[in-house]
This record gives sequence, C-alpha cells and structure tokens, in this order.
Amino acid sequence: MIKAVYLKIINKIYSLIRSTHIQNRLIVLFVLLSLLPMLITGIYSYHKSSEAIYDKINTYSLEVVNQIAKNINEELRRMQYQSIEVAFSDLVQNTMRNYDKLSDWQIYDARFKIRDEMVRKFSFSEYISDVQLFTDQGQKIIAYGDTGFTLNFKDKFREKLLADIKEADGGAVWQAVDFRDEFHQVDRIYAPDTSGRSYGILIGRIIKDLYQGSQLGTVLIRVNENIFSDIYRNINLGQGAEIFILNQAGTVVSTRNAKLSFNQPYPDNNLIGRIKAQQQKKSSQQTFKISLENEPYLAAYSVIKDTNWYIVSTIPFSYLNKETSLIRKEIIILGLLIFILALGFSYIFTKSISNPLNKLVIAMNKVEAGDLNIKLKDNSQDELAEVSGNFNMMVSELESLLADIKEKEKQKNELEFKALQAQINPHFLANILNTARLLADMQNVDNLENFLASIINLLHLSMNNKESFISVEREIEYLKSYLNIQQFRLHNKFEVHFEIETEILDNKIPKFILQPIVENSIIHGISNKNGQGLIMIKGYQEANKIIFSVTDDGIGMTETEIKKLLTENETGKDHFSGIGIKNVKERIELYFGPEYGVEIESLKGYFTTVTIKLAELERDYYAESDDR
Repeated sequence: MIKAVYLKIINKIYSLIRSTHIQNRLIVLFVLLSLLPMLITGIYSYHKSSEAIYDKINTYSLEVVNQIAKNINEELRRMQYQSIEVAFSDLVQNTMRNYDKLSDWQIYDARFKIRDEMVRKFSFSEYISDVQLFTDQGQKIIAYGDTGFTLNFKDKFREKLLADIKEADGGAVWQAVDFRDEFHQVDRIYAPDTSGRSYGILIGRIIKDLYQGSQLGTVLIRVNENIFSDIYRNINLGQGAEIFILNQAGTVVSTRNAKLSFNQPYPDNNLIGRIKAQQQKKSSQQTFKISLENEPYLAAYSVIKDTNWYIVSTIPFSYLNKETSLIRKEIIILGLLIFILALGFSYIFTKSISNPLNKLVIAMNKVEAGDLNIKLKDNSQDELAEVSGNFNMMVSELESLLADIKEKEKQKNELEFKALQAQINPHFLANILNTARLLADMQNVDNLENFLASIINLLHLSMNNKESFISVEREIEYLKSYLNIQQFRLHNKFEVHFEIETEILDNKIPKFILQPIVENSIIHGISNKNGQGLIMIKGYQEANKIIFSVTDDGIGMTETEIKKLLTENETGKDHFSGIGIKNVKERIELYFGPEYGVEIESLKGYFTTVTIKLAELERDYYAESDDR
C-alpha cells in the first residue's frame, strides 16, 4: 500500500517535470543543489546575529535611561533645595508668620523685599520662570516672575494642588502644568511654543515655622519643562526611537517629540500598564517588548526617585532589524553570486535555445496587440534564425494588407462625407423659394436681394467639395448666411449673439460643424417656444483645444431626446441638409480622436447647450480654398 502511494507521487512529479521546459528543469536542479545548503546556513547566521544585536541595544537603552534618570534626579534634588531655601528664608518666614498683622504699607514693603531677594537668587536661572507664595488664608505673593503677565492658576487646579501639598506635610509635590491649567484675562491668539517653553513643572511644599513647626503657607516654584527634556534632547537611540517621562497615571510629563502632547495621557495606555505590572512584581527586568500603534517596539524604563515618574525609551523593531536586514541582504547577494557562478555554463547553452524562442513569443504577442513595426534580428545560421526570418516576412505582408484596407476605408469615408455635403433637402429649397416669392409679392424687393444672397452663399459652401477644412472665420460667415435665411422664414423669431475670440478666426476646423448645431437649436428649441428666443454662440481657445458652445433658451430636451439626437441621423423638410449632430460628432472623433466631440446639456423647458471640442490645428495645416 505504502509502495503504491510512493510510486503514484513519483509519477506525478515525473509528469510535472516533463511538462516543464528543459531550461527551467536545469535551473531548478541547480537551485536545489547549490542554494539549499547556503540558505540553511544563512538563516541560522541571520537569527544568531539578530539576537546579538537585540541584546546589545537592550543593554544600551537601559544604561541610557538609567543615566538620564540619574541626571534628572540631580536636577530634582537641586530644585528641592531651592524650594527649601525659599521656605526657610528669614524674610519669607517673618512675612508669612505675621502677614495677617501687617498693614497695607508693610505688606507692600514685604512683597517688594521678597521679590528683590528672589530676583537676586533666580535671575540667572534660565529655567525658573515663577515663584509664588500662598498664605494659609489664600493670599498670593508673587515672589518672582513676569508682573506684566501674572501666572494665575484656575481655581479648581489651584485648590487641588494646594490640598496635595498640604497632605504631603513638608514633602515635595511635583505637578506638570500648561496653559489649560492657567487663567488668562485675554485668550492667546498664538499656539504654544513648540520648544516647550510654554510647558512647565511645578514643585510645591508647605512653609513651616522654623521654631514652632506650624504651617505658615505654601511655596510654588514653576520651571520650564526644558529643564528635563534638555538632558536627553540630543541623545540618539536610533531612527524612530523616543525618550519621554511619564507619571504613574500615564501622563506625559516631559518630551522632546512635538507629536506627544505634554500633560496629556500617553496615546497607548498599555505602556504605563506594563511598567506598573513589572514594578508590582518587583522584577529586575526593566525592558520589554510592546506593540505601539500596531508596530513592535522595545521599551526600557527607569524610576526617577522622590517622584512618581518614569523615564521611558521606545525603540522600533524596524530600527533594531535594520542591521540584520543588511546582513540578510548580504547573505542573499552572496548566494546569488554563487548561484550565478554555478549556473554559468549551463545558462549559456540553454539560453541559446530559449532566448530566440522567447523573443519570437514576445514579438508575436506584440503583433497580436496591434504593433506591426516589430522586426526580429537574428543573424545566426540555425533553424530558429530561419523561423525568425519567415516571421518578419509574414509581419511585413500583414502590415501592407492593413495599410491598404485603411486607405480604402479613408477614401470611402471621404466620399460619403462629400456626398452628404452635396445633399440639399429639396423640401428645404422649396420652402425657401416659396418664402422668396411671398416676400417679392408682399414687400419691396430690397429684402429679397439680401435673402437670395444668403441662399447663394450657403449653396456655394454646400456644393464646394474641394476642401474638408475651412477657417473659423469662413464657418461663421456661412453660419450667419444660414441664420439670415432662417430669420426671414421665421419672421425674426429669435436673436443671435456671437462671442468669438479673434485669436481663433484663422484656425482650421471641419466644414459644416456649427450649422447643424444651430439648426437643431432653431428647429427643436426656438420654433416651438412661445415668444422670441435667444441663441448664444461662443468660440474660444482652451489649452490646446478649440471650443464652441451654442446655447438657446428654447424648450429644452430630456435625456432620452439627447441620446436619440446623438445616435440617429435627422432628416426632414425643415433641415438644410442630411448632416445632423450625430454626423458632426462622428466626423470630429474621426479627425481628432475619441477625446474630442460633442456634449449636450439641457434642462427641459429652460435651455439647451451644445459644446463642441476640437483639437487646435496649425493655421496652414489645411490650405483654404479661394473659391468664395
């Protein structure tokens, strides 16, 4: 049973091999024999190097955050000493102890002296921005800071902060603060400084009487957040790596990255949760893997003493794997070089057969796609070269046959168009002549001369088959003759306004492009309207296009009527010729391509606009006949 299954598998593999090209068989064989051992060795080396790099960066990042934590601790300790010096100052002690007993003048004098002492103490510090004292009764003394823009905390924030400081009973309380926690009589109209100068850290502690130990008030010192971020601002842990400070609530206390919002929760709560979990376990491990924004990161943290803060670094694994990716690429390149060297001789012989066949297949596909300019060059003396020569002869004959067919089709289209030009509706002529007879009978013959001149001018264009293209100026001239006839027939039923740019008057366009459009406006739009109508004819140049638009305020058309107009030829006794809008559209597409043609926009009962888009031709592209 097992032997039968084994033989069946072998037969399937054998059939698969026999259905594969010889060159591919040889390539697969050499791949199996040369690349498999090297791939196994490369993968093993890659994993070992990845682990080594990960361990080194893990150790380095932990050393960095520990050193940053140590430096921040030094700054915190220095700030604590400064807050203690303010609280134990003789001037501050005496003022706070006797504040409720001082007169207004004594309070003013005490405030001035305290401010003078604090200015001498903190004026050379680039980070300390404000020092404020609060009595037990809530009176505020501005000891240091900008008196023109006084730092005022919102009531809710101030009350909670002072309560926390009082609860600490002499210990330092640290709190991040920004403009949202402050009260401004005038809202700022500019965004906070991205350098971090607008963000602050508050250190607060109660002021105790040196002799009795009773609480006299509270001291608050505000420092710019840069005092911490400047410590690690220029430390580079790698591309995409970040260093920041979080408190136990997961709020960002300090950051060098503008994308992290200061004094706001870190975007991923999982980070502070992992840190707290390791703290609760009292684990000595200060690094861990974590997914942030759906990307793997290596996180390292260190506890900042005397606060509830953590200095945290996050390094993306995309950076950690950068070096190993280079190693992987080098292994792949080395493998490819060995592979190419091993396949060198076999490749040369197999390619001498497969290369001409592949070229022949590609050439046949191009011919199938319509490219008849393809020619195979093969100067060899074998059978494949002979096949290539026969293929070239076949393509040449096919190209000649297609060119002959296209030429005949072109001639056929030209004859059909000229036949259309020569067709003048006899009913139309009968109506015109009948109108002329009535005019001659009812009016003076002066109008008849103008009327007949317009007829002659139109017939002159209709029967002139020498040229298919005329200038815009001549097309407008013949159009005006047609409009003049229709004005007589319809007793001034409509008005016509022309807005034709002078720059396009000499451009060549296909003959009888505008007349069928205007005829449609008169017959379908104006003639059935109550009262007098208006036709607006515009012509202008846009980019490399010549655009005409014909707008009438007639009865309009429905979508069905528009579709019918673009797909069916119109004939009737009121039409000048058999050339309708469908013919105009097809001729434009024949001459210029499918991106040009006719578009119709209409609103039933209100208006119809027909837009004609033509390619701009050189002014002497088609010679204009002089048979006017």
